[in-house]
Amino acid sequence: MKIACLQNFALEGPARIASWAAIREHELDCFLATEAPVIKVADYDAFVIMGGPMSANDAIENPDVAFALEQVRNFIDSGKPVLGVCLGAQMIALAIGGRVAPGPQAEIGWFPVFKTDETGHLLDAFPAEMQVFHWHGEQIQLPPEAKLLASSEICPVQVFQWGEKCLGLQCHIEVSKESLTEFLRVFADEVEAGGPTVQSSLEMVEGFATYGDECETIVNQILDCWIAS
Repeated sequence: MKIACLQNFALEGPARIASWAAIREHELDCFLATEAPVIKVADYDAFVIMGGPMSANDAIENPDVAFALEQVRNFIDSGKPVLGVCLGAQMIALAIGGRVAPGPQAEIGWFPVFKTDETGHLLDAFPAEMQVFHWHGEQIQLPPEAKLLASSEICPVQVFQWGEKCLGLQCHIEVSKESLTEFLRVFADEVEAGGPTVQSSLEMVEGFATYGDECETIVNQILDCWIAS
């Protein structure tokens, strides 16, 4: 398989998605939205869009967001598998008629996500409850005709599926040790600001040591199911 990966922010790369692609011998081409690359839908079998600190609602003010949204719409219209992570999931939601708005509080760190009763979808590998990594302040309002697959206590839409091939993950289940280190370095001010659902840097590092291996297993299974769609 040949997969296009669009990064909205240079330091938020595909992490374990790239590791999965290498193991499965899929070709993963990464692009930066800030460079407005030419991504030909016909050249790829699937599309991944990653996170970033900007808002999915900023298309008018931010040409990079507008460009990324256009790529999301192009791949969704093509009927090929589309996967969005964090901001990427929010962009998918906007593209299919959902909304994105500030949440009641930031969710930063390792917190549980609970799977819904929806069946026959792309999250079958996910356990009923699982500790996953989060770093977001805005939240998705479920798009029309989308299936809600998982929620957390303060974020009702953590994972959703639209159609048979489109998957949005608000959480960062793809996080690796290296990408976590980058989060903590680049967005240290958000950790320092704190909040009821903002963990310390130490808690997040310890959380990766505790939950990282399980997340790697689950993300590989989810990606296998998604690409097979």
